[in-house]
Amino acid sequence: MVTAPDRCVLCHHPGSQRQQTSKVRVWEYTCPRCGDYYVSTLLYERNHFIFEEGWFPLACVAFEWHLRHKHIGNAKFVLTDDGMLSYSPYEAFPQCQIFTPDDMLEAFPKGTKIIERAMLNLAALVKHPVDRISWDMDILPYALFTEADRVAQMVGDLQELGYIRSDTGTASQTGLRIKPMGWDRVEKWQQPDDGAKSRRAFVAMWICEDMESLYRDAIAPAITKAGYESVRIDLKEHNNKICDEIVAEIRKSRFVVADFTGQRGGVYFEAGYAMGMGLPVIWIVRKDEVDALHFDTRQYNHIAYDSADDLAQKLYNRIAATIR
Repeated sequence: MVTAPDRCVLCHHPGSQRQQTSKVRVWEYTCPRCGDYYVSTLLYERNHFIFEEGWFPLACVAFEWHLRHKHIGNAKFVLTDDGMLSYSPYEAFPQCQIFTPDDMLEAFPKGTKIIERAMLNLAALVKHPVDRISWDMDILPYALFTEADRVAQMVGDLQELGYIRSDTGTASQTGLRIKPMGWDRVEKWQQPDDGAKSRRAFVAMWICEDMESLYRDAIAPAITKAGYESVRIDLKEHNNKICDEIVAEIRKSRFVVADFTGQRGGVYFEAGYAMGMGLPVIWIVRKDEVDALHFDTRQYNHIAYDSADDLAQKLYNRIAATIR
């Protein structure tokens, strides 16, 4: 049996820790760079020779994912593969996003998307447009999707595009600032595809037989009554990967209705992604599960319902009052 190291298995950050977890055949990691995540022990055992070298693309995607979800707090993902757990990760980790290595490798940007996603990462690292981004080689390669020996070249390319400029603090400190043109591009990239004009509403919810009547009798009719088209990914015909379709449909939507009944990890992910895109999210949950909501999302004004009839009217009222 191969035992994973204490350091992060994705980026090898020396400040990372492997922690005890009650889950069978899973290790939990806390990394200052890749965030909090779980790894299937069997996945590591089968691929330890790769992990031992460090898996830069996966570490970049993990860094970006936690940067996008920092407003949720305690956001975690599970890195596993089909058949590598003795139980369903969706049941065992209901508030976590489930990734396979292939998912994360496919999420690594290519071509000009590297520029776009790198600038979005830099923007997410600051609280104010004039804030300085430290030249921190523990962070910059992962924020820029660029190996350490090519970071200076990537920074030079972004400067030539007029997106950033070098900024010197003290004699020993050099950093970056995003220029007005860079912020203009970031703002455009943050806008959902045609979302402002869209008449579509993406529905994120627990897809199971018990919830079908709620969708059919309450959620879909309320959205239709308000003048929008209800979109649920399992009802859409497509030939692509499900995660890609979800992201594409959210980007094309005017708002998202997220029902947290069942505490599904996918719903938390989809609501968080929509918020990151600047889309309105309408939060709903069955009354008997209000106390089960993740503490970082309880601050939002959830519609708590006890029946389909109750939800249909409340949801319509919320859409009519808040979506313009």
